[in-house]
Amino acid sequence: MITFDLQVNPGNAPWPLIADAALAAEAAGFDTLWTADHLAGEVMSAPSMPECFTTLGALAAVTSTIRLGPLVANVANRPPVVTANAAATLQQVSGGRCVLGLGAGSAPGTKWSAERRAVGMEQPAKMSERHRLLLDTLDLIDELWSPTRRADLRTFISPTPRPPILLGVNSTTLARIAAQRTDGVNVCGSADYAQEVIEAAVQERGARNGAKTKSDDPFMVTVWEHFDESLLRREPLDERIERWASWGVNRVILLMFRGVDLVAIDRAAAHLRR
Repeated sequence: MITFDLQVNPGNAPWPLIADAALAAEAAGFDTLWTADHLAGEVMSAPSMPECFTTLGALAAVTSTIRLGPLVANVANRPPVVTANAAATLQQVSGGRCVLGLGAGSAPGTKWSAERRAVGMEQPAKMSERHRLLLDTLDLIDELWSPTRRADLRTFISPTPRPPILLGVNSTTLARIAAQRTDGVNVCGSADYAQEVIEAAVQERGARNGAKTKSDDPFMVTVWEHFDESLLRREPLDERIERWASWGVNRVILLMFRGVDLVAIDRAAAHLRR
């Protein structure tokens, strides 16, 4: 069974339309609404870019059942404690509907890092350093959110229940980290490395769990793809859905990149509500 989520690009739609999209996605039956975490609109082909946790907090106030999260929050965009506190706050104000998407960020010199260079926030140059920052963030989250945390952390906000964490990946190394340390893995479904990294995550998760069956494990195995209504249809089933399911995918995130199409979101209900 495939679960469907919706992601919007908040840089390409005004706030009232983003709020309407969240309400429409909730009514249609999408499980989670995701937004992006960028500092400048240029990297998402947008004129500007609202801050993601501020946007998600506002969306929590206008919705009631749909889950909410960043896909994905770059661990280099904020000190780890700010990321942890932002997610814990979202979990509190949403009544337990936060899903924390995290990512290690892109390499320096790519178009994705241009927004950081513009304000003197270049990410670590070495891949190992970016992975270390991700692991440090996960370590701090575990420490801050632990029910047995040490006394000097007792007044830091702690989410109840702890939100699931989904890791955006583009390599088998990150896929294995996702399986070992988080509750899910996400990759671009059309990427040439997608099958390899998904299968690495599934294999690593299975090794970690031993005899535990897939049905026992809520691990999210997700791919994202640009919004295409044919992916929602059960008859005929799109061959991409069949292919992804054969890898172990259990969730598809549909991205509305150029803008928000409320009519298309409404039409999705006919497929999601079956």
